[in-house]
Amino acid sequence: MKQEIKSLIGYLKTLNRKIEELLHRSRLEEAKEMIDEYAKYLRDADYYSFLASYKLQIGEFNDALQILIEGIGKHPFHYEMNYNLGIIYETKEAIKSLKYYTYACKYARGQEEKDKALDNIQRVSGMLLTNSKTNNEQIHSEIKRCRDILNEKDGRAFPLDQNGKSLIRSILHAGTDEELLVNMYKSFKVTDVDNSTAMYFKTELFKGKNNQGEIDFNLKNPAIVPISLIEPFTKVDVTVNNEKFQFEEEHFVYNRYHYLKLDEGNVKIKTNKNIFVGNPIEVAEQPKHPKLVLKIFIDGLAFKFLEQKGMDHLMPNTNKFFRDGFISTNCYATSEWTLPSKASINTGKYATNHKLLHPTYNFAFEKFNELLPGYLKKAGYFTTKICTNWRTTPSFGYYKGFDRIVYQNFCGGMDCGEVIAEAIEHLAAFEKHNNYVSISLMDLHNVPDEIEDTLYGQTNTDLRYRIDTKNKGETSVLTKYDENKIIKYYQEIKRVDVFLGTLFDYISNKYTNDEILVVLHSDHGQTFLENEKEQESNILHDSRRKIPLMIKGNHVPNLMSDEIMEAVDILPIILELCGIEIPKHIDGKLPTSFGGESKRQFAITQVLHPNQSYKAAISDDLHLFYFETKDNVGDDLSINVENFTVVLINKETQNDDTILYAEKVNQYEQVVFELIKDFIRWDKEAN
Repeated sequence: MKQEIKSLIGYLKTLNRKIEELLHRSRLEEAKEMIDEYAKYLRDADYYSFLASYKLQIGEFNDALQILIEGIGKHPFHYEMNYNLGIIYETKEAIKSLKYYTYACKYARGQEEKDKALDNIQRVSGMLLTNSKTNNEQIHSEIKRCRDILNEKDGRAFPLDQNGKSLIRSILHAGTDEELLVNMYKSFKVTDVDNSTAMYFKTELFKGKNNQGEIDFNLKNPAIVPISLIEPFTKVDVTVNNEKFQFEEEHFVYNRYHYLKLDEGNVKIKTNKNIFVGNPIEVAEQPKHPKLVLKIFIDGLAFKFLEQKGMDHLMPNTNKFFRDGFISTNCYATSEWTLPSKASINTGKYATNHKLLHPTYNFAFEKFNELLPGYLKKAGYFTTKICTNWRTTPSFGYYKGFDRIVYQNFCGGMDCGEVIAEAIEHLAAFEKHNNYVSISLMDLHNVPDEIEDTLYGQTNTDLRYRIDTKNKGETSVLTKYDENKIIKYYQEIKRVDVFLGTLFDYISNKYTNDEILVVLHSDHGQTFLENEKEQESNILHDSRRKIPLMIKGNHVPNLMSDEIMEAVDILPIILELCGIEIPKHIDGKLPTSFGGESKRQFAITQVLHPNQSYKAAISDDLHLFYFETKDNVGDDLSINVENFTVVLINKETQNDDTILYAEKVNQYEQVVFELIKDFIRWDKEAN
């Protein structure tokens, strides 16, 4: 059966080459027939390029433009599509072509492609600047924007933008439902940040509207209204049901948000300068069940390690809290590192479907995906994120669906103790509201990153394990086996559990079980927990793949479950327990433990990372299936699947069952192919 996939790949490559040849020879009717045939199997980057080329040759320029725009949405880092968009825009709106030529330059696969795009940028820029009908100021602005594109950073820079400019008190996403403003948080006299200080201060974000002059609105219920000044020396007059309150600058400093507790009725806010008025946070008339949805994310917590050391010993507070709830013993990460894994948890989609994958290039995945907080916000929850994770900042798209975000980069010092303190204060401040609170705890990241800065960890680690082994991997999840790190990892988990105990005690004292839904999970495990032999056999071992999933609260079964689950299932579980309809277009599946119709037969984890081979691991009750390509993933995230290896290992005997279970091997090859087929690239030079 394996040959069937190989044969399909061979057929598609031959078809690809024939289409290219027919388009080159302008045999358009034949080319269109073959493009339609190709589309039955693949919608890869070549498909969009072929179809656009066909449309251009028959003179349908607008159709070609729309096809390439759609293609860029699915393959944003593809050189040819960006370059061809530049060509089309040059004939229509030349100034727009500069952006796409610039992206082509950025995503070029070699110096020749880069020079080709640069030549077009220089030629079009010169043409526009010498054209008397163009606005030179506009042209210079666009040229600067193109330079910024070439030098932009990714979302880890938040609260700086992609070009290192502070976002503090800037209006973002203006005119949309997601309009927001970021300000300092608890920083006293510090009013702004730059590249050298950004990680050392907390920021606070609210959704709302930029306003000047007089704002007039009615509240049906008592509410909290957050406001932020944008400039100093701003006067604010607030009138509630004809009772007036005047605030001078000494009352409302401009480097933080201020909260107005208002009664129901007519509210007028009058100012002499622009201010940002957050959306009113009204007290719900009928509390929901669950009233509190709390999602606790612990970066890099490996479930296999918890099993080996014992939950009751390693995390006694966590074990005590969840022991009358649901604990999965068989949940798998769908990706091997944080960026794609967290996006999968928040969208319910595999990484190859949500496409937030690239470690350095920017992709606005939130424009193409609904996120978990958005579902809960629509259901009437006040949605809040208290975060230290530099891979889930608002600049990565995680502003979407959240009403309030408190953020500080973990490297700046905001540890689990501060995160939990902020979460408790938030719940106390907004206790009458229906809350969704998402918190991230990054403390375990210190171990593979070889950072020691906690009192608990240092005082509980024997001196012989304190010396760094300098065994840090290219990335934290690629760090090799290290006994010293295992000892430190053990202590850091215990430390995190100490602080979680405070949070669990607060929840237990303030809420009944039917008022809460508390979910604890991770994004991936750790490679350094397994020995060299296990790592060499396959890097996607259980210490890296298996993650904790613990749930407690309203309608949650008291169950220790070995049902196969995946990280993408977290979203449908939460939606089901909150009475929200589960969307049909996601990859997440509702487990039978929560009312799902059928169990998963297997779980899959993918590694799709530039300059590494593509890998996938599939686990079922009997076997482990491993898939790996010979060639590395391209910088545009393309995958050459013409040469790959597979192996099927019996979990009990460790025997190679690849030949014995040929039908299963073919099934799992089909699963992998379906997930990656739109990322395929062809070796055009090979015979």
